[in-house]
Amino acid sequence: MTETILITGGKLLDKSEGLLLEQKDLLLRDGRIAAIGQQLSAPAGARVIDAGGCIVSPGFIDIHAHVFPGHNKLGLDADTIGVEKGVTTICDAGTAGPENIGEFIEKVIKPSRTRIFSEMHFSKQGLFITPEADDPAKYDLALAEEAYHRHKEYIVAIKARASNSTVGKLGIVPIRDAKSLSAKLGIPLYVHIGNPLPYIEEVLAVMEKGDMITHSFHGKINGLLEDGKIKPETQAARDRGVLFDVGHGVASFNFNTARAAFSQGFLPDVISTDLHQANIDGPVYSLPVTMDKMLALGIPLADCVEKVTAAPAAILRMKELGRLREGYLADITIFHLEEGEYHYQDADGNSLSGTQSIRPDWAIVGGSVELEK
Repeated sequence: MTETILITGGKLLDKSEGLLLEQKDLLLRDGRIAAIGQQLSAPAGARVIDAGGCIVSPGFIDIHAHVFPGHNKLGLDADTIGVEKGVTTICDAGTAGPENIGEFIEKVIKPSRTRIFSEMHFSKQGLFITPEADDPAKYDLALAEEAYHRHKEYIVAIKARASNSTVGKLGIVPIRDAKSLSAKLGIPLYVHIGNPLPYIEEVLAVMEKGDMITHSFHGKINGLLEDGKIKPETQAARDRGVLFDVGHGVASFNFNTARAAFSQGFLPDVISTDLHQANIDGPVYSLPVTMDKMLALGIPLADCVEKVTAAPAAILRMKELGRLREGYLADITIFHLEEGEYHYQDADGNSLSGTQSIRPDWAIVGGSVELEK
């Protein structure tokens, strides 16, 4: 239920708005951010949240998760990995395709307390039938176009998986087809990178400004690096506006790859989890834990938060989300940093230690408090 809420005593963190741990109040009214300022007065009947000792940020956004439960052995309950972990928005990464996107909207998106969008798969049934793109009969671009126009308020990108296990002998052809669809619709292409074929150089050549690679820092062959150095094709793609996402997953994030890339100034544009049934109990766990790993790898807190708020909201054109700005939707994450000694594993069993952990205390979606600790 939407409430009038005054958040007091917290330190606001939103690099995109120039808010770098400034202590200010935040007034939420009618599901939007009504005012930001010093010592705001609580309107009559308003709920007051004392965020003293906490950090107040735009609501966390996880652009890569699987929250369409069913026969695909991937889908998780959205609220379990969403608001209950301080994440106010989730993008389902291609679990649904044009034939079942309507079911996904009715059964998952609408009932959930977490805000949900879809990166709709170009293949008819999404990830309910795998491999999903090894035969042209498994996808229908006209059908996908029709589904997008019917449900476009929920669809923020087109998903494709570029790996041998998904495209088979077709190689780069399905990725080119998915790109033709996304270009026609005017929305980004979001591509999973795995083992060849196709080679990553072929995939990057297809992608344009605003398109995004996920699983960017995996430890497999066919990655962004060669002999520990960023490939020229990788840098050329970034220079023309192709974007790179973490997409941790069960087999797609390697600390050594990340260290090598980060040391060369090649940081992720977005931090996401690829949470599904096979990794929720480790090594991924949640978006805050994935952010903790980025902190331990040297990405500053303000940048980590930006990469799960303003950056994904802008890239995927989520209107009025991702910023602490008057008039924007009242999606807010309030968290504290816990100091200690923490140990993490990547998808390949490598270890990492850190000294800070993000612990969400409140999650507010559209002015409705969905998590309170």
